[in-house]
Amino acid sequence: MAVSCSQTNNEHVAGTIDVGVASVDITPETPIRLAGFAARTKVETDTVLQRLSAKAIAFGSDEQHPSVLIAVDLIGIQWRVTCELVDKLSKNLGIKPEQVVICATHTHGSPEIGNLINILQCRGDYPTDFSFSDSLLSSKELLHMAQFNELLSKRLETVAMEALKNRKPALLAWGKETVSFAENRRTEDGPLDHSLPVLFVLDTDGALRAVLMNYACHGISLGPDVNAVHGDWMGEAQREIEARHPGAIAMVTIGCAGDSHPKLRDNIEYTKQYAQEIANSVDKLLQSKLQPITSPPAGKTKWIRLPFSQVPTVQELIEQTKDKTIKGYYARLALERVIRGESLPTELDYLVQTWSFGDEMVMINLGGEPVVDYAVRLKNELDAQRLWLNGYANDVSCYIASKRVIHEGGYEADASMYWYNMPSPLSEEVEEIIISTVHELTPVSFKKK
Repeated sequence: MAVSCSQTNNEHVAGTIDVGVASVDITPETPIRLAGFAARTKVETDTVLQRLSAKAIAFGSDEQHPSVLIAVDLIGIQWRVTCELVDKLSKNLGIKPEQVVICATHTHGSPEIGNLINILQCRGDYPTDFSFSDSLLSSKELLHMAQFNELLSKRLETVAMEALKNRKPALLAWGKETVSFAENRRTEDGPLDHSLPVLFVLDTDGALRAVLMNYACHGISLGPDVNAVHGDWMGEAQREIEARHPGAIAMVTIGCAGDSHPKLRDNIEYTKQYAQEIANSVDKLLQSKLQPITSPPAGKTKWIRLPFSQVPTVQELIEQTKDKTIKGYYARLALERVIRGESLPTELDYLVQTWSFGDEMVMINLGGEPVVDYAVRLKNELDAQRLWLNGYANDVSCYIASKRVIHEGGYEADASMYWYNMPSPLSEEVEEIIISTVHELTPVSFKKK
């Protein structure tokens, strides 16, 4: 490998950055309902196929305004959770909000934390004869969800603080490989992003401390029949890499994977196969010439507003209640709000964040479930070789469809929005709003020449 250095007893040498890493277990301690999969039987489970974790990397010294990246084995993360951690780090340590990012792995084997309308029981065969019956959560189920949310909040703070505490001089380097187990789930010839960017954290003697990798694929290699806690291919990849490199921490973030899923699914052997493919690519990169990173990230954020295409009127909501799918259930919830004097949202608050590691790499953190069109376009308009794209970051509020996907319709543009408690599909103009904001926050040196 091209990046190495003689041991220095933690004294700074040229090219090093203070980096800390940490890992905590977030596996639920009680039976709990799992998030994701409309067709999954909505009953609590205490079966654990694979333990869940939150892992963190802290970059930079106190004088450099440190940054913290957390990757957590959850289907999503809500802004209230991210905001709580950001406030604690800002108040206690002076860390700037733009220097914190939480990325969810989007495993569908993680607990329900309240970011989805997930209190419905499936009836009939999916998808041919499929409907729902209203089913309020029991007090026990609500208690277990509340207990997990409390555990999650504490563990996220713990892992961030531990990573900051563990900072010491390190070498950072990154490179890109490709893996090919994702497919576009909307259409056979649809766009994909098969890139596998990997960031390595090494001690000054060359020992591997952490691996952060990213791939754009849904975490659904195990299907709705598996009502057990697990990290899916993302968790299995972490476990495989850590087994190959004892003492190192492996972390996964997800790219613009809103419309991408594994080609082969519903079997644990496929999950392990994908993990092996990723681990092999990571090991291949580790033996190759990597690009050094010599600057800690400089963060920028901007909240923007994404308009919905058409907020329904009261009469339209009344008509929607006749629908036996999630759209009808959402309409009943929305009508209750209107009766209480609440208004339905006309726009979605959306956070765009960039981290620039000098001129060596820019990491773009997008909320929600962005579809792959965002990756395709940004890699065409920016320097793709120095670009890292995280979806599912900071606030997984809903699917973020592109202009093309919204125009075509389908699950990502339409039905999914009701699962996320949104009144309608997004407007086609949201793609331009997001892309222009990314350009605004990205240093000019990363623009394609």
